[in-house]
Amino acid sequence: MKSSSTVLKWCLLLLCFSIIAACSSNNNGNNKNTNATENTAATDTTNTTTEPAANNTAEEPAKEELPEVKLTFYYPSNPPGPDQQAVNDEINKYLKEKINATVDLKPLSFDEYDPKLNTIMAAGEEFDVAWGSKYWLLSYQANIDKGALLELTDDMISKYAPEARANIPDKFWPDMKANDGKVYGFPVYQVAAKTKSLVIQKRFADKYNLDVSTIHTYKDIEPFLKQIKDGEPDVIPFGMGMNSWGIYTSPDWVGTDGLAVSYKKDDANYSILTGEEQINTKKEYYETMHRWYKAGYINEDAPILKNFGDLEKKGNVAVGIEFTTKPGGEIDEMNNNGGNEVIYAPISDSYFTGVASAMQVISKTSKNPERALMFINLLNSDKYLYNLICYGIEGKHYTKKDGDYIEPIKDSGYAPNVDWVFGNQFNAFLKAPQTADVWQKTIDLNNSAMVAASYGFSVNQDPIKSELANTNAVNNEFATALETGAVDPAEIMPKYIEKLKAAGQEKIDQEIQKQWDEFLVKQGLK
Repeated sequence: MKSSSTVLKWCLLLLCFSIIAACSSNNNGNNKNTNATENTAATDTTNTTTEPAANNTAEEPAKEELPEVKLTFYYPSNPPGPDQQAVNDEINKYLKEKINATVDLKPLSFDEYDPKLNTIMAAGEEFDVAWGSKYWLLSYQANIDKGALLELTDDMISKYAPEARANIPDKFWPDMKANDGKVYGFPVYQVAAKTKSLVIQKRFADKYNLDVSTIHTYKDIEPFLKQIKDGEPDVIPFGMGMNSWGIYTSPDWVGTDGLAVSYKKDDANYSILTGEEQINTKKEYYETMHRWYKAGYINEDAPILKNFGDLEKKGNVAVGIEFTTKPGGEIDEMNNNGGNEVIYAPISDSYFTGVASAMQVISKTSKNPERALMFINLLNSDKYLYNLICYGIEGKHYTKKDGDYIEPIKDSGYAPNVDWVFGNQFNAFLKAPQTADVWQKTIDLNNSAMVAASYGFSVNQDPIKSELANTNAVNNEFATALETGAVDPAEIMPKYIEKLKAAGQEKIDQEIQKQWDEFLVKQGLK
């Protein structure tokens, strides 16, 4: 009997503990700040209000509690303004509710972004999320080869970023695959086609009766530049900097920034244009740039100006260049040009370059990769969070207008103007003069742009790593000076080509041609 009594007491005691535990679980389920789980990364992407929707936790089942973590997010940006921390604080309030995390936003200027991130990764410094691209800043394949980026498996994406993945058309997803067939980044879904355009301040185009429909190549703008030089002494006719050159286009080439190779349109064999051929083909272009530079059309400090945006924001650059012309993009360019209205003059075909031109990646050093992916999911699926990081706080940095339209408040203290960095741009508020159908027009452009044979091709750099490093140093020595017109091409081009050859350019060309031929065979084009 004594034994039975003891057993009975233990059973009663265990029953009490079970009741207490159940009550505790229900209390946690109603705690607004601790209900974030892997499943709460999902948000209603149809929500267009400027306030986060309240969590109806009373009707939700109890959820597993996640420990609070702090993330870091590096990205290139224009100077966001003195209210950067205030916006960061608002973002953290929201992230605490959604995924029980905070993030330290770390914007860097465009000129310092690559050097800074390269130093951080080389030192093995811990961080979580960064903005990257296929061929530009924080180059995708190069950093995969270095082992710096975390693979994002299908299971990870389906578990921690299902809403963001659902927004990416399946036909675009293969663009994210690296040379090994794996995925190491999440695309920032936006315009996936590139069209080079001249960006012209409308006030000068109106004053000098410029017919933009007559501008088809970079050469066509020269008479207008002379008018600006003669009539506007305090205005730079054509603005350039170290990070803004590259206006050359050719109707005979297939290729643009964002594609791995270029080839001639009439070449049935799709032979690549070698490094030397590309330089020689651009001889007339280099001569034109040099003539413009000597005539005072191009700002004198162009080859050494690290951040062209600083110059452009003063509003005294009549003509600039845009590499990714997109429907409604004039509003961003207006902000970049000191608030002066601008118009586009396209000077190239539109090429489909895929969704990998802009992405968010997770560092191999991240201690919280799952939460980092949940953060990426929110940036690319949650309208409130996306518009908060893009435009700041309603009433303080912008005014809400009818529908999805907002009006930025001038000199408000927060205006990074890099919507294409932060997340799915189709979730963005609209700003006049953007039309209500601007995002549909962007989707139509993605679907109608020319798809080059080189789409989907990327170079395995392993066999030519040292040569690429050597030729990159040579390009840094000569390319910017030639592209901005600061040097005489007759004198510099031979030296440039000679040094490229000595650095291993011919081996690079041969290896790329070999890989390119293999790709063409697989595609059934050879």
